[in-house]
Amino acid sequence: MKKKNLLAACVSLMLCTAVLSSCGNKIEDAPKLSATGTSAENSEVIAESAAGTEAAVTTAAETTTTAETTTTTANTAVTIPEEDVFPTTGEWADNNIVIADRYEGDKIRALLSFYCTDSIGQRYAEMINEYKKMVGDDVNVYNMSIPLASQFYMPPNMADVFDDQSYAIKNIGNYLENVKNIDLIDTMSAHLNEYIYSRTDHHWAPLGAYYAAQKFCEEAGVDFVSDLSTYEKCVKENFCGTMYSFTYVPELAAHPDTFTYYKPGNEYTTTYYDAYFSNGTEGDLFYDWVEGVGCYSVFMGGDQPFTEIKTDVDNGRCLVLIKDSYGNALVPFFVGSFEKIYVVDFRFAETGLEDFFKKVGATDILFGMSVSSGYTPMQIDSMENIMH
Repeated sequence: MKKKNLLAACVSLMLCTAVLSSCGNKIEDAPKLSATGTSAENSEVIAESAAGTEAAVTTAAETTTTAETTTTTANTAVTIPEEDVFPTTGEWADNNIVIADRYEGDKIRALLSFYCTDSIGQRYAEMINEYKKMVGDDVNVYNMSIPLASQFYMPPNMADVFDDQSYAIKNIGNYLENVKNIDLIDTMSAHLNEYIYSRTDHHWAPLGAYYAAQKFCEEAGVDFVSDLSTYEKCVKENFCGTMYSFTYVPELAAHPDTFTYYKPGNEYTTTYYDAYFSNGTEGDLFYDWVEGVGCYSVFMGGDQPFTEIKTDVDNGRCLVLIKDSYGNALVPFFVGSFEKIYVVDFRFAETGLEDFFKKVGATDILFGMSVSSGYTPMQIDSMENIMH
């Protein structure tokens, strides 16, 4: 791994942790992002960006949501000519964020930094190995380190400024024992001219999660509802995401995203629990009213400690998804594949998962989160702390 400037790497790590910890948080009674769950180590970064988050909500034009059903049996996602997808030039914004094609209209794209250290990835893998030893041979364990958009859309003039996420994912895989490593690099690379990553937000787009979920279900040996025409397609226009609130680049606000998400067509119920997996309350899987910078929180209202989804699938498979905010977009695409799904946000859960796995009858455990979480010691600490 090539050497990086230590100070830049530390700043980048703080930013990534702040973004991933704060910008998918749960929504309570008002359409705004919660500040809960942040740590002392990233509070200064979040405080500096708080005003920008509110600005992003008000800067983007009023968000509208429409629902439509696709009418063909094929994947109906709109493709974009390659010359309109891949950036040609880039420049630095604050906090180690690259703004690509800033003055090229809707081609503008904000890219979050990524740096890694081999030993940290090894530690993450060894932590997952401990989970596998804990649950034994009867439970399948998987790791899915989700690549950031910066792996694929970095402009040529800045191609070497961040570490290679493909290498980082393979580095984790090299240390896994009896755990399946779901490498998404080739999967995402095959669809780069589709809307699989947001341009103004640090998250991937729901369509990217669709392809990742398909890959995982193939590896897990469960059926996957691949026909997007069986999902209800919902569209929110004028989505100006978190990357504007971290940079104040006006061109991002002037050229917002279209946020398209998909609701499964089969029957299911959703129940939310507190940090101790108690006090369950039935609710909706989708929070359709979110808008502005919070559009990504349409899934489960953002980051919840524990979410339970019971479906009409009859295959005896119970999936536990341990995730950061990137994992939220995967959930709708698992509803047609597993009988039960439990979504655990390791940053907010406060109960030991060893007993939890037994209580819910877990058959499959997926660590589904951004590659940055696997290279952030604070995130690894959180996952270790809730093991027992």
